[in-house]
Amino acid sequence: MSIARAVKIARKQRRLQQDELGVPYSKSMVSMMERGERLPAVDVAPLIGQKLDHPAAYLELARELSGGYGPSWLDGPNVDLHRASVRERTLDEVQEAILNIERFPASRPPNVETDGERKRRYEHLLQCFDALVALTAYIGVQCLEYGFSMLQLSKDHHAKLKGKRYVT
Repeated sequence: MSIARAVKIARKQRRLQQDELGVPYSKSMVSMMERGERLPAVDVAPLIGQKLDHPAAYLELARELSGGYGPSWLDGPNVDLHRASVRERTLDEVQEAILNIERFPASRPPNVETDGERKRRYEHLLQCFDALVALTAYIGVQCLEYGFSMLQLSKDHHAKLKGKRYVT
């Protein structure tokens, strides 16, 4: 999904007009952004995310601003975003990732792995990323369905990590 599509979907789901995003952009600039002709400025992207408070917008803005890192919001034709379907898919992906993590010891030094082992480890890491995407979709769908702010949830989680002294 692109930022353009994510912002447009999120804006429409929030029933906002283009001039109601609360950003220093004209309606025509927002329109160009939604058509993929312009990207939001780095200092404006957080304002868009906060106003929309939608997982698709957060994820795609973060991916763009980081140069492509991070999970994508799932929006393809083979995706069922019903909360029960997302829950089942997430359980499957997480269980598969756990099984793969158990199969790949962290005690083995990287410099002794063969090319075949490295390839299997890479595939294992892709599976872990599948679990990350599934968990992100699960959190996003839950927030959308039950009216939680994804931003507030993220802030509360960060505060929890700070309280445990896992982050500074």
